[in-house]
Amino acid sequence: MANLELAGFIIRSGYRKQVFALLDNPIRPSEIAKKLNLRLTHITRELRELKKRKVVECLNPKERIGRLYQLTEIGNRLKKDMTSKHLLLPKDF
Repeated sequence: MANLELAGFIIRSGYRKQVFALLDNPIRPSEIAKKLNLRLTHITRELRELKKRKVVECLNPKERIGRLYQLTEIGNRLKKDMTSKHLLLPKDF
């Protein structure tokens, strides 16, 4: 696996794992919150942590409302690795 430490960081938190699993296409935090039935504050915190580790990027950071997030190249590779190693299962998506 490309980065076992990073995978461990993601699976340590149920919220983080769910948010990470949903990031296939650009998506707004409010959409993630609705799909996962979680509070927006939980989603923004997890996105901030993932962004800090360069797994997620904000496509329009200057916007205050309607920000879009997607996986970076690192995040895409990590997701593929985690899925192949069964660290992310279809039920997580």
